Amino acid sequence: MLKFINFYATDTILKYPFVYTRKSGRFRICGTDSCEYLRRKWSSWPFFMLTLITEKMKSLWSPLINTFEVNTRYSRRKMLRIANHHFARLQAMKADPIILVLFNLFEPAILLYRNMFSNLNSSESISLSNTALFEKLLDEMADNWFDDWQTMVRPIYGTDTIEFIAIFPHGKAPFQSSQYAMRMVAVEGLHTTLLTYPLLSAVAADVAAKLVLLNNARDTQTEGFGTNIFTASMIEDQRLVLADLMDDNLCDLKKKYRKNIKMVENYFDLAELRKPSSDADSRFVFSGAVEAGMTSAVPVPDKFKLSANDSCVFWNKSNMAELQFFFSANASAADNSIKTSVLAMTTAQTNAAESGWAPGAKFIIVKNLGTVTSEFELRMTEAVVV
Repeated sequence: MLKFINFYATDTILKYPFVYTRKSGRFRICGTDSCEYLRRKWSSWPFFMLTLITEKMKSLWSPLINTFEVNTRYSRRKMLRIANHHFARLQAMKADPIILVLFNLFEPAILLYRNMFSNLNSSESISLSNTALFEKLLDEMADNWFDDWQTMVRPIYGTDTIEFIAIFPHGKAPFQSSQYAMRMVAVEGLHTTLLTYPLLSAVAADVAAKLVLLNNARDTQTEGFGTNIFTASMIEDQRLVLADLMDDNLCDLKKKYRKNIKMVENYFDLAELRKPSSDADSRFVFSGAVEAGMTSAVPVPDKFKLSANDSCVFWNKSNMAELQFFFSANASAADNSIKTSVLAMTTAQTNAAESGWAPGAKFIIVKNLGTVTSEFELRMTEAVVV
Protein backbone atom coordinates (compact mmCIF):
# COMPACT_ATOMS: atom_id res chain seq x y z
CA MET A 1 0.00 0.00 0.00
CA LEU A 2 1.29 3.43 -0.87
CA LYS A 3 1.62 6.01 1.85
CA PHE A 4 1.73 9.68 0.88
CA ILE A 5 3.38 12.59 2.57
CA ASN A 6 1.80 15.74 1.18
CA PHE A 7 3.45 19.14 1.33
CA TYR A 8 2.55 22.58 0.09
CA ALA A 9 4.71 25.49 1.10
CA THR A 10 5.91 28.78 -0.28
CA ASP A 11 8.95 29.40 1.92
CA THR A 12 12.59 28.98 0.92
CA ILE A 13 12.64 25.32 1.93
CA LEU A 14 9.74 24.07 -0.20
CA LYS A 15 9.13 26.34 -3.14
CA TYR A 16 6.79 23.96 -5.00
CA PRO A 17 3.86 21.64 -4.17
CA PHE A 18 4.83 17.99 -4.46
CA VAL A 19 4.02 14.47 -3.22
CA TYR A 20 6.57 11.97 -1.97
CA THR A 21 5.67 8.26 -2.17
CA ARG A 22 7.52 5.98 0.21
CA LYS A 23 7.35 2.97 -2.11
CA SER A 24 8.98 4.56 -5.12
CA GLY A 25 11.09 7.07 -3.26
CA ARG A 26 10.15 9.55 -5.93
CA PHE A 27 8.53 12.96 -5.98
CA ARG A 28 5.47 13.79 -8.02
CA ILE A 29 6.09 17.45 -8.62
CA CYS A 30 4.02 20.46 -9.65
CA GLY A 31 5.73 23.59 -10.95
CA THR A 32 7.91 24.37 -13.93
CA ASP A 33 11.34 24.57 -12.28
CA SER A 34 10.66 22.24 -9.36
CA CYS A 35 12.32 19.09 -10.76
CA GLU A 36 15.83 20.53 -10.81
CA TYR A 37 15.30 22.23 -7.44
CA LEU A 38 14.26 18.99 -5.73
CA ARG A 39 16.92 16.95 -7.50
CA ARG A 40 19.54 19.14 -5.84
CA LYS A 41 17.80 18.83 -2.48
CA TRP A 42 17.46 15.02 -2.81
CA SER A 43 21.25 14.60 -2.71
CA SER A 44 21.19 15.79 0.90
CA TRP A 45 17.82 14.28 1.86
CA PRO A 46 18.38 13.87 5.65
CA PHE A 47 19.59 17.44 5.96
CA PHE A 48 16.72 18.58 3.75
CA MET A 49 14.06 17.00 5.98
CA LEU A 50 15.78 18.18 9.18
CA THR A 51 15.85 21.71 7.84
CA LEU A 52 12.20 21.43 6.89
CA ILE A 53 11.21 20.31 10.37
CA THR A 54 13.34 23.02 11.98
CA GLU A 55 11.80 25.72 9.82
CA LYS A 56 8.30 24.55 10.63
CA MET A 57 9.06 24.66 14.37
CA LYS A 58 10.25 28.26 14.28
CA SER A 59 6.74 29.67 14.67
CA LEU A 60 6.20 30.64 18.29
CA TRP A 61 3.77 28.50 20.26
CA SER A 62 0.57 30.55 20.33
CA PRO A 63 0.11 30.50 24.15
CA LEU A 64 3.49 32.23 24.42
CA ILE A 65 2.45 35.16 22.24
CA ASN A 66 1.44 38.35 24.03
CA THR A 67 -1.95 38.86 22.41
CA PHE A 68 -2.31 42.36 23.88
CA GLU A 69 0.86 43.55 22.18
CA VAL A 70 0.20 41.84 18.85
CA ASN A 71 -3.39 43.02 18.55
CA THR A 72 -2.61 46.66 19.35
CA ARG A 73 0.61 46.94 17.38
CA TYR A 74 -0.91 49.28 14.80
CA SER A 75 -3.33 51.16 17.02
CA ARG A 76 -2.44 53.08 20.16
CA ARG A 77 -6.11 53.99 20.50
CA LYS A 78 -7.13 50.35 20.50
CA MET A 79 -4.71 49.78 23.38
CA LEU A 80 -6.31 52.71 25.20
CA ARG A 81 -9.79 51.20 24.84
CA ILE A 82 -8.66 47.73 25.90
CA ALA A 83 -6.63 49.05 28.84
CA ASN A 84 -9.50 51.28 30.01
CA HIS A 85 -11.86 48.30 30.00
CA HIS A 86 -9.39 46.13 31.92
CA PHE A 87 -8.72 48.89 34.43
CA ALA A 88 -12.45 49.38 35.07
CA ARG A 89 -12.94 45.65 35.71
CA LEU A 90 -10.00 45.52 38.10
CA GLN A 91 -11.33 48.59 39.90
CA ALA A 92 -14.75 46.98 40.30
CA MET A 93 -13.23 43.84 41.86
CA LYS A 94 -10.40 45.34 43.93
CA ALA A 95 -12.06 44.34 47.19
CA ASP A 96 -10.45 40.97 46.49
CA PRO A 97 -6.85 41.12 47.84
CA ILE A 98 -5.42 39.36 44.78
CA ILE A 99 -7.20 41.71 42.38
CA LEU A 100 -6.12 44.71 44.48
CA VAL A 101 -2.47 43.82 43.87
CA LEU A 102 -3.08 43.73 40.12
CA PHE A 103 -5.03 46.99 40.28
CA ASN A 104 -2.27 48.82 42.17
CA LEU A 105 0.32 47.75 39.60
CA PHE A 106 -1.87 48.64 36.63
CA GLU A 107 -3.26 52.00 37.78
CA PRO A 108 -0.13 54.20 37.43
CA ALA A 109 0.63 52.71 34.01
CA ILE A 110 -2.83 53.37 32.55
CA LEU A 111 -3.02 56.86 34.04
CA LEU A 112 0.33 57.77 32.49
CA TYR A 113 -0.80 56.37 29.13
CA ARG A 114 -4.02 58.40 29.28
CA ASN A 115 -2.16 61.59 30.09
CA MET A 116 0.39 61.09 27.31
CA PHE A 117 -2.37 60.25 24.85
CA SER A 118 -4.41 63.33 25.76
CA ASN A 119 -1.36 65.56 25.31
CA LEU A 120 -0.65 64.03 21.90
CA ASN A 121 -4.26 64.37 20.81
CA SER A 122 -4.26 68.05 21.77
CA SER A 123 -0.94 68.80 20.08
CA GLU A 124 -2.01 66.97 16.91
CA SER A 125 -5.12 69.15 16.71
CA ILE A 126 -2.96 72.25 17.11
CA SER A 127 -0.63 70.93 14.40
CA LEU A 128 -3.57 70.53 12.03
CA SER A 129 -4.50 74.15 12.66
CA ASN A 130 -0.89 75.30 12.13
CA THR A 131 -0.70 73.34 8.89
CA ALA A 132 -3.93 74.94 7.70
CA LEU A 133 -2.48 78.39 8.47
CA PHE A 134 0.73 77.63 6.56
CA GLU A 135 -1.23 76.29 3.57
CA LYS A 136 -3.46 79.35 3.67
CA LEU A 137 -0.41 81.66 3.39
CA LEU A 138 1.00 79.60 0.53
CA ASP A 139 -2.29 79.86 -1.34
CA GLU A 140 -2.45 83.58 -0.63
CA MET A 141 1.02 83.93 -2.10
CA ALA A 142 0.10 82.06 -5.28
CA ASP A 143 -3.29 83.75 -5.72
CA ASN A 144 -2.54 87.34 -4.71
CA TRP A 145 0.99 88.15 -3.62
CA PHE A 146 2.57 86.98 -6.88
CA ASP A 147 0.21 89.15 -8.93
CA ASP A 148 1.03 92.13 -6.71
CA TRP A 149 4.77 91.60 -7.20
CA GLN A 150 4.41 91.47 -10.97
CA THR A 151 2.27 94.63 -10.88
CA MET A 152 5.03 96.41 -8.92
CA VAL A 153 7.71 95.30 -11.41
CA ARG A 154 5.90 96.16 -14.68
CA PRO A 155 6.18 99.99 -14.49
CA ILE A 156 9.97 99.64 -14.32
CA TYR A 157 10.52 96.54 -16.48
CA GLY A 158 7.81 95.66 -18.96
CA THR A 159 6.66 92.10 -19.50
CA ASP A 160 8.62 91.84 -22.78
CA THR A 161 11.95 92.97 -21.30
CA ILE A 162 14.88 90.71 -20.52
CA GLU A 163 14.80 91.86 -16.89
CA PHE A 164 11.17 90.87 -16.40
CA ILE A 165 11.78 87.44 -17.90
CA ALA A 166 14.88 87.00 -15.72
CA ILE A 167 12.87 87.84 -12.59
CA PHE A 168 9.93 85.59 -13.48
CA PRO A 169 11.45 82.97 -15.81
CA HIS A 170 8.74 80.37 -15.25
CA GLY A 171 5.82 82.65 -14.46
CA LYS A 172 3.54 81.58 -11.63
CA ALA A 173 4.13 77.82 -11.98
CA PRO A 174 6.85 77.45 -9.27
CA PHE A 175 4.65 79.36 -6.80
CA GLN A 176 1.78 76.91 -7.37
CA SER A 177 3.80 73.71 -6.96
CA SER A 178 2.10 70.87 -5.11
CA GLN A 179 5.24 70.60 -2.95
CA TYR A 180 5.40 73.17 -0.16
CA ALA A 181 9.20 73.16 -0.13
CA MET A 182 9.34 74.08 -3.82
CA ARG A 183 7.02 77.05 -3.25
CA MET A 184 9.28 78.29 -0.48
CA VAL A 185 12.33 77.87 -2.73
CA ALA A 186 10.55 79.89 -5.43
CA VAL A 187 9.93 82.82 -3.05
CA GLU A 188 13.48 82.72 -1.72
CA GLY A 189 14.85 82.65 -5.27
CA LEU A 190 12.66 85.60 -6.27
CA HIS A 191 13.93 87.62 -3.32
CA THR A 192 17.56 86.86 -4.18
CA THR A 193 17.00 87.89 -7.79
CA LEU A 194 15.24 91.14 -6.86
CA LEU A 195 18.19 92.18 -4.71
CA THR A 196 20.28 92.48 -7.87
CA TYR A 197 17.96 95.20 -9.22
CA PRO A 198 18.32 98.46 -7.20
CA LEU A 199 15.24 99.94 -8.83
CA LEU A 200 13.16 97.10 -7.38
CA SER A 201 14.22 97.54 -3.75
CA ALA A 202 10.60 98.15 -2.69
CA VAL A 203 9.49 94.89 -4.32
CA ALA A 204 12.39 93.02 -2.69
CA ALA A 205 11.40 94.45 0.71
CA ASP A 206 7.79 93.30 0.26
CA VAL A 207 8.89 89.80 -0.78
CA ALA A 208 11.23 89.69 2.25
CA ALA A 209 8.36 90.64 4.58
CA LYS A 210 6.12 87.95 3.11
CA LEU A 211 8.97 85.45 3.36
CA VAL A 212 9.19 86.15 7.11
CA LEU A 213 5.49 85.31 7.47
CA LEU A 214 5.93 82.07 5.54
CA ASN A 215 9.03 81.01 7.47
CA ASN A 216 7.39 81.71 10.83
CA ALA A 217 4.34 79.67 9.86
CA ARG A 218 6.51 76.82 8.60
CA ASP A 219 8.69 76.85 11.73
CA THR A 220 5.59 76.67 13.94
CA GLN A 221 4.28 73.78 11.90
CA THR A 222 7.49 71.75 11.85
CA GLU A 223 8.16 72.36 15.55
CA GLY A 224 4.76 70.91 16.35
CA PHE A 225 5.45 67.86 14.20
CA GLY A 226 8.75 67.29 15.99
CA THR A 227 7.03 67.39 19.38
CA ASN A 228 4.35 64.99 18.16
CA ILE A 229 6.91 62.48 16.91
CA PHE A 230 8.71 62.50 20.27
CA THR A 231 5.46 62.10 22.22
CA ALA A 232 4.28 59.31 19.91
CA SER A 233 7.53 57.44 20.56
CA MET A 234 6.98 57.69 24.32
CA ILE A 235 3.40 56.47 23.92
CA GLU A 236 4.63 53.46 21.95
CA ASP A 237 6.98 52.56 24.81
CA GLN A 238 4.11 52.86 27.28
CA ARG A 239 1.89 50.72 25.04
CA LEU A 240 4.41 47.92 25.41
CA VAL A 241 4.42 48.40 29.20
CA LEU A 242 0.62 48.05 29.30
CA ALA A 243 0.71 45.01 27.04
CA ASP A 244 3.17 43.28 29.35
CA LEU A 245 1.14 44.17 32.44
CA MET A 246 -2.06 42.83 30.94
CA ASP A 247 -0.27 39.66 29.88
CA ASP A 248 1.01 39.28 33.45
CA ASN A 249 -2.50 39.88 34.78
CA LEU A 250 -3.90 37.28 32.42
CA CYS A 251 -1.53 34.69 33.89
CA ASP A 252 -2.41 35.65 37.47
CA LEU A 253 -6.14 35.62 36.73
CA LYS A 254 -5.88 32.17 35.15
CA LYS A 255 -4.26 30.91 38.34
CA LYS A 256 -6.90 32.56 40.50
CA TYR A 257 -9.83 31.22 38.50
CA ARG A 258 -8.32 27.85 37.62
CA LYS A 259 -11.54 26.08 38.67
CA ASN A 260 -13.77 28.54 36.82
CA ILE A 261 -11.66 29.74 33.91
CA LYS A 262 -14.52 31.55 32.13
CA MET A 263 -14.33 34.23 34.83
CA VAL A 264 -11.07 35.45 33.29
CA GLU A 265 -12.93 36.71 30.21
CA ASN A 266 -14.80 39.23 32.36
CA TYR A 267 -11.60 41.22 32.81
CA PHE A 268 -10.88 41.80 29.12
CA ASP A 269 -12.77 43.30 26.19
CA LEU A 270 -12.43 40.33 23.87
CA ALA A 271 -14.62 41.83 21.14
CA GLU A 272 -12.40 44.91 20.91
CA LEU A 273 -9.24 42.81 21.14
CA ARG A 274 -10.26 40.68 18.15
CA LYS A 275 -11.44 43.59 16.02
CA PRO A 276 -8.90 44.67 13.37
CA SER A 277 -8.18 48.39 13.56
CA SER A 278 -5.44 50.96 13.11
CA ASP A 279 -4.91 54.54 14.21
CA ALA A 280 -5.80 55.65 10.69
CA ASP A 281 -9.40 54.67 11.47
CA SER A 282 -9.51 57.38 14.14
CA ARG A 283 -8.91 60.19 11.67
CA PHE A 284 -11.05 61.49 8.86
CA VAL A 285 -9.95 64.02 6.25
CA PHE A 286 -12.11 65.20 3.37
CA SER A 287 -11.76 67.89 0.70
CA GLY A 288 -14.48 69.06 -1.64
CA ALA A 289 -16.42 71.96 -3.10
CA VAL A 290 -19.93 73.30 -2.58
CA GLU A 291 -21.82 75.41 -5.10
CA ALA A 292 -23.06 78.92 -4.34
CA GLY A 293 -26.13 78.96 -2.11
CA MET A 294 -26.14 75.14 -1.86
CA THR A 295 -25.24 72.48 0.71
CA SER A 296 -23.00 69.44 0.41
CA ALA A 297 -23.34 66.37 2.65
CA VAL A 298 -20.16 64.55 3.68
CA PRO A 299 -20.78 61.05 5.12
CA VAL A 300 -18.55 60.11 8.06
CA PRO A 301 -17.07 56.59 7.64
CA ASP A 302 -18.55 53.88 9.86
CA LYS A 303 -15.08 53.04 11.22
CA PHE A 304 -14.84 56.53 12.69
CA LYS A 305 -16.43 56.48 16.16
CA LEU A 306 -18.24 59.79 16.46
CA SER A 307 -18.62 61.40 19.88
CA ALA A 308 -19.29 64.87 21.28
CA ASN A 309 -15.64 65.69 22.02
CA ASP A 310 -14.18 64.68 18.66
CA SER A 311 -11.77 67.33 17.41
CA CYS A 312 -12.89 69.13 14.23
CA VAL A 313 -10.92 71.50 12.02
CA PHE A 314 -12.94 73.19 9.28
CA TRP A 315 -11.12 75.08 6.55
CA ASN A 316 -12.79 77.51 4.15
CA LYS A 317 -10.51 77.73 1.09
CA SER A 318 -12.65 80.33 -0.65
CA ASN A 319 -11.47 83.94 -0.68
CA MET A 320 -15.02 85.26 -1.09
CA ALA A 321 -17.74 83.13 0.50
CA GLU A 322 -18.64 82.28 4.10
CA LEU A 323 -19.22 78.59 4.85
CA GLN A 324 -21.14 76.87 7.63
CA PHE A 325 -20.38 73.37 8.94
CA PHE A 326 -22.82 71.30 11.01
CA PHE A 327 -23.75 67.68 11.74
CA SER A 328 -27.01 66.04 10.76
CA ALA A 329 -28.64 62.62 10.60
CA ASN A 330 -30.19 63.67 7.29
CA ALA A 331 -28.03 64.19 4.20
CA SER A 332 -30.51 66.71 2.81
CA ALA A 333 -30.60 68.91 5.93
CA ALA A 334 -30.54 72.62 5.08
CA ASP A 335 -29.65 74.08 8.48
CA ASN A 336 -28.95 73.42 12.14
CA SER A 337 -29.35 75.74 15.10
CA ILE A 338 -25.88 74.67 16.28
CA LYS A 339 -23.18 75.14 13.65
CA THR A 340 -19.71 76.51 13.00
CA SER A 341 -19.32 79.48 10.66
CA VAL A 342 -16.02 79.92 8.86
CA LEU A 343 -15.16 83.12 7.04
CA ALA A 344 -13.31 83.22 3.72
CA MET A 345 -9.71 81.89 3.84
CA THR A 346 -9.89 81.02 7.54
CA THR A 347 -10.06 77.88 9.67
CA ALA A 348 -12.09 77.02 12.75
CA GLN A 349 -11.07 74.47 15.38
CA THR A 350 -13.89 73.10 17.52
CA ASN A 351 -15.46 69.83 18.67
CA ALA A 352 -18.33 67.84 17.25
CA ALA A 353 -20.88 68.94 19.88
CA GLU A 354 -20.21 72.61 19.17
CA SER A 355 -21.01 71.91 15.52
CA GLY A 356 -24.36 70.29 16.24
CA TRP A 357 -23.41 66.65 16.62
CA ALA A 358 -25.88 64.35 18.40
CA PRO A 359 -26.17 60.55 18.48
CA GLY A 360 -27.30 59.34 15.08
CA ALA A 361 -25.75 62.23 13.14
CA LYS A 362 -23.53 60.66 10.47
CA PHE A 363 -23.26 63.54 7.99
CA ILE A 364 -21.32 66.77 8.01
CA ILE A 365 -23.26 69.38 6.07
CA VAL A 366 -21.29 72.18 4.40
CA LYS A 367 -23.43 75.20 3.52
CA ASN A 368 -22.24 77.90 1.13
CA LEU A 369 -23.60 81.37 1.96
CA GLY A 370 -21.74 83.05 -0.91
CA THR A 371 -22.35 83.60 -4.60
CA VAL A 372 -19.47 81.49 -5.96
CA THR A 373 -18.49 77.84 -5.71
CA SER A 374 -16.18 77.36 -2.73
CA GLU A 375 -13.62 74.70 -1.84
CA PHE A 376 -13.33 73.39 1.70
CA GLU A 377 -11.50 70.84 3.79
CA LEU A 378 -12.46 69.18 7.06
CA ARG A 379 -10.35 67.09 9.42
CA MET A 380 -11.65 65.10 12.36
CA THR A 381 -9.88 63.16 15.10
CA GLU A 382 -11.57 60.82 17.56
CA ALA A 383 -11.62 62.07 21.12
CA VAL A 384 -9.55 60.29 23.74
CA VAL A 385 -11.89 58.35 25.99
CA VAL A 386 -10.53 58.03 29.53
